[in-house]
Amino acid sequence: MRVILADDDQQSLETVRDFLKDITNIEIVAQCQNSEELVETVIRQKPDILLVDVQMSKKNGMDAVKECLMFHPQVKLIFICAQHDHALEAFQMNAIDYIVKPVGENRLYQAIEKAITIIMYERKESPKIIIKHLPIKDLHGISYIPQQDILFIEKSGKKCLIYTEDNVIETNENIGTLLNKLDDSFFPAHRSYIINLKKIKRIVPKNETYLAYFDHIDQQASISKLKINEVKDKISQFMKSL
Repeated sequence: MRVILADDDQQSLETVRDFLKDITNIEIVAQCQNSEELVETVIRQKPDILLVDVQMSKKNGMDAVKECLMFHPQVKLIFICAQHDHALEAFQMNAIDYIVKPVGENRLYQAIEKAITIIMYERKESPKIIIKHLPIKDLHGISYIPQQDILFIEKSGKKCLIYTEDNVIETNENIGTLLNKLDDSFFPAHRSYIINLKKIKRIVPKNETYLAYFDHIDQQASISKLKINEVKDKISQFMKSL
């Protein structure tokens, strides 16, 4: 995703740039420090996402953003401003998000994730489904994993392992944080496991617990005997909704 940053505060620019540098599918193509430069750069670069503070010199910031939209209406807007003053006008322009400074890392990641999800949806021919992504921090930065590809997540020591059919992704994020980012297809079936209920092939009892099996992978996930009835009920609900 091609991104332009626009802010006349150099420290704010550097903070946002530092937060974004570890996101593997983000490319910062330009940085602008006044409104005229912003309009010229958007026309030339045609970014996917614009992160902008409207309190800039040489031209009214909101007018500049509106001018950008005239030339490049597909760009997704994320406003990063010192005050709430322009929030209403921003959302009337279909802004993805409006962040009030100081910018928090997780807050910015949430806005970027939302923008990426919408862009990916718009690029697909079929409008039937929006593919949700799980943003995770790994050894290489920030990665976005399609939630529909995740089979289960296992807590392993101080780390978590995210299992898909093809890969096992390691992250230092805790299991509770990951659960809060997932949709209702996922269930904490055990203190050390989050399971994608839509991906379970079969459930087999083993000693004092249960094992969930999945297609195309040899690893299993544990289900607590205290959670087994709730797991079965939720799977039944998913089956009825198909």
